[in-house]
This record gives sequence, structure tokens and C-alpha cells, in this order.
Amino acid sequence: MSKRVQFSGDVAIKSTFASEEYDRTAQEVAKLTYGDMMDLLKMKSQWRRDMEQMMTERANREKQQEALLSPQEEPHQQQQSSVFTSAQEICT
Repeated sequence: MSKRVQFSGDVAIKSTFASEEYDRTAQEVAKLTYGDMMDLLKMKSQWRRDMEQMMTERANREKQQEALLSPQEEPHQQQQSSVFTSAQEICT
């Protein structure tokens, strides 16, 4: 397997600002303090807990929907009531 590079034959020239018109120097970045770092770690931890909670709630909802769609009991009367219950849940 050989690697190749191919460049386009069409060349387009674009103009931009001149060096005198546009300052391209890098901005100084403020260093994080200990308190800033602790705030970031707390936020990350909270986001992880929130995500775990949302995933658990989603899994529980999916289990409930699965249980409503495939009831364990065979009686015809029971199946009708679970369909009616799920229809109420859909409408509300």
C-alpha cells in the first residue's frame, strides 16, 4: 500500500488583511487558580452524576415501556387495561 498526495491544479488567490491592518499576536491566557480548578472539577463531577441519573431514568422508562408492551399475564381483560393505561400515558 503506497501513500500518495495530490494537489489541485486550480489555484485561487485570496487576499487578506495586511500585517499593518491586523494584529496577529497571541493573546495572553490567564492561569487557572486553585479555586478555578476546584470549580471545574466540581462541575465535571456534577455533570457526571447528572448524566448517570438521566441514564438510570431512561433505562427505567424503557423497562416500564417494555413491560407495558409485553405483559406477563395472559388474561384478555388484563391486556386491555394495560393497553388503555399506556394510551393514557401517551396522551398526557
